[in-house]
Amino acid sequence: MKLEVTDSKLDDAFPPPPVKASELLLPITTWSEMFCETQITGVEFGKFWYKSVEAGVAYFFRWLGEPRSTVLIVWDDKIPTHVECRKGGGLLASADESEPIIAEVTQLFLNAGFWRDHVKH
Repeated sequence: MKLEVTDSKLDDAFPPPPVKASELLLPITTWSEMFCETQITGVEFGKFWYKSVEAGVAYFFRWLGEPRSTVLIVWDDKIPTHVECRKGGGLLASADESEPIIAEVTQLFLNAGFWRDHVKH
C-alpha cells in the first residue's frame, strides 16, 4: 500500500533517531528524504511503517555501502527489536549482504550507550 504524501508534508521532520549517523549509515529524517530514497532504491514501506516512524518506534536509514539499501530499524526505547535491509527494487538483502549493515547498526547503538550489557568486539 502506497502512502500519499501531500506537498505540505514533505518538509515535516520525523522524530530524531536515538543514534547518530555514521559514514555509511545515515538517518532519513524527513518525508522529502524518504521520497528521494524511494527514487534511488525503489524501496517503499506501507502506511503502518510510516505511522511507526512518526510515532518514534521505527526509523529509516540509508546504507551507502554495497548493496545500496534502505534500512528499517524498529525500536522499543531500549534496543532495536528488528532490523530490515532492503536493496534496489525493494528486495530483501541476503544474510551476507545484511551482515555489515546490522554490524554498523549494532555499533551505533553501542556507541550511544545502549546494550550496555553486551560485550564490545
